[in-house]
Amino acid sequence: MKRILLATDGSEYALGASRYLADLYKGAADVEVTVLHISPPVPPIYREEGHDPQIRRVYAIWKKKKEQEAKRYIEEATKVLLRGRIKRNQLKAKHAHQIVGVARDILREADAGRCDACVIGKKGAGWFDDMFLGSITSKLLEISENHPVWLVSGKKWNSRQVLVAMDHTAQIVQLAKYVGQMFQGVEGVRIRFYHYFAPFIESLTTEERKKMKEFEKRLAERERDRMFHFFAEAQRALEDLGFSKKGVEYEIFKGESASPKKVSQRILKEVQDGNHGTLVIGRKGATGAREFRLGSVAWRIATEAENCAVWVV
Repeated sequence: MKRILLATDGSEYALGASRYLADLYKGAADVEVTVLHISPPVPPIYREEGHDPQIRRVYAIWKKKKEQEAKRYIEEATKVLLRGRIKRNQLKAKHAHQIVGVARDILREADAGRCDACVIGKKGAGWFDDMFLGSITSKLLEISENHPVWLVSGKKWNSRQVLVAMDHTAQIVQLAKYVGQMFQGVEGVRIRFYHYFAPFIESLTTEERKKMKEFEKRLAERERDRMFHFFAEAQRALEDLGFSKKGVEYEIFKGESASPKKVSQRILKEVQDGNHGTLVIGRKGATGAREFRLGSVAWRIATEAENCAVWVV
């Protein structure tokens, strides 16, 4: 059973995340979605002055309003999932008030439900709003080290067209296993592993590149051999989960610069050109030019990706 935690703040962005899940798991029987809304914390005056009859009356009104909001937000997300042929007995609802912080509270609920992923609409316009990724989204990425987070943007996706961004570590095999488990039993899935490679952080001049030509050629050959080995292991992991070789592809691209900006731009271009609705990237990678740690490539991708779901695993 795949267990998904869908956080909603009632915004159109949150409903977009619901539509993505509905598209991804349309008709699937082995998925369970918990729709979670976390309201703002109870104001201190209501906690500290609860003995006052007037304060209690005001608090009761405030509490009822927040409960009605939560019910409406959860019902809206639930309707989207039901239209996607996810059955009602596969859906759960949860409303809670903020205790520590929304991001940490989301992860606490994910742990309690033993969820395989936390799903959130990117750049919400409600309680999750912020002028960047969203303060809640940013914090969630920062602290969710052992929790896969799916960031959804856009309104329409080929959710089963998947691009897995590879770094040059063995983590790719773990990514493949996770992708395989989350797509297992889903029809029409195509998975493409993609690795961007460049020997140097910054672009070289024509003269400098001529001097380094032979070295660059040898390095590229070693990189291709190494990455093909990792891909072969990832492919075997997917085959063990029931995926056909025909639905799994691999490509390595040699670029001019390995700066995080260049790497992220190229990966996002591949997402758009290939009409991929799901992009999977590891939150940890190797140090140096090709690292995929949040704050460099993964952070840029999470921030700049549009019209797709980014799985940060």
